[in-house]
Amino acid sequence: MNQTDTVQLPYAAPQELIDGLLKTDRLIVAGHVTPDADCLGSMMGAARVLRAAGICDVSIAVPNAEVSRRLKFMLDTAGLPVVTGEIGPEADTALIVDTAKPSRVNVPGKWDGIQADGRNILNLDHHASNEQFGDISWVVATASSSAEIVFWLLRQMNLTIDATSASLLYAGIWGDTSGFSLPTSNGPALQAAAGLVDAGADVEFVGQHLCRSLDESEFKLLRVVYDNTKLTAGNRIAYSTIDHDELVATGCMAADIDDQVGVPRMLSGIQIALLFSEGHKGKIRINFRGECGMDVLPLAQKLGGGGHRQAAGSIMSGTVAEVAARVIAESEAYLNEQTSGD
Repeated sequence: MNQTDTVQLPYAAPQELIDGLLKTDRLIVAGHVTPDADCLGSMMGAARVLRAAGICDVSIAVPNAEVSRRLKFMLDTAGLPVVTGEIGPEADTALIVDTAKPSRVNVPGKWDGIQADGRNILNLDHHASNEQFGDISWVVATASSSAEIVFWLLRQMNLTIDATSASLLYAGIWGDTSGFSLPTSNGPALQAAAGLVDAGADVEFVGQHLCRSLDESEFKLLRVVYDNTKLTAGNRIAYSTIDHDELVATGCMAADIDDQVGVPRMLSGIQIALLFSEGHKGKIRINFRGECGMDVLPLAQKLGGGGHRQAAGSIMSGTVAEVAARVIAESEAYLNEQTSGD
């Protein structure tokens, strides 16, 4: 796909970021822990196009290849060199995508592992809570996804997006907009998706893998989430839980937990949906989702997390019951504060 068409760019990357990429010899691309479709799509779409253009040698960092079963097709499709261990000094630049703070960077040793050897850090993201930790940071909080931002960056650089890269970036936008069903599915997001389809994105292939590819263990996990779903706070909060023993019994692992928050979110009339999951003993991951215009980011930040206005997360120590009781109480108080003037 030639990027020199008449569609106006809705977002312009800092020239310093583009220069940083153009001056790179060996680039490592990394994302956040427990990578979702947007994280993986952003990483691999950017890496493939930059590599194909001959701009630099590119590898992606995926420690121990920890990716959910549902998203492994993205790794398989990308066909990129994957670094699963320590980042070597030969990588002079790191492009960190879809990651709001250093502690979330998905490499061994976390921030120390990527910052070592004095490499240049480029940070591209759409999280409103991004801490601007890169040497050069480009954060577009109004964008639907990091994959959308990558699309506009590649277009600004006048680079050709091949069909495989288009499919990966399309999957990223699809994932973070819940199939183009959230308010972030705005004009630029839909323009980017259309541009990717024009570039050869395989909509059916992506849809099949993201929507119609559960194996038996993942289906069992969903059943647990459905069975554990409850309503509280006058039916304004829906939540579900899965403790470590329940997770192990399904045959799934921590990386397989993410989109299941969509189960309690399906209930009509709720304002906040929550999923409490114990992927690792004593560490409870909380997924927050806002409905009916509810901004859950301040709530997640109060509890040590971050994210977006309607999709955020946090990790807390304790049992599922202990953490759920605290977070639900905080959520109800937050709801009352937000709606007290209604």
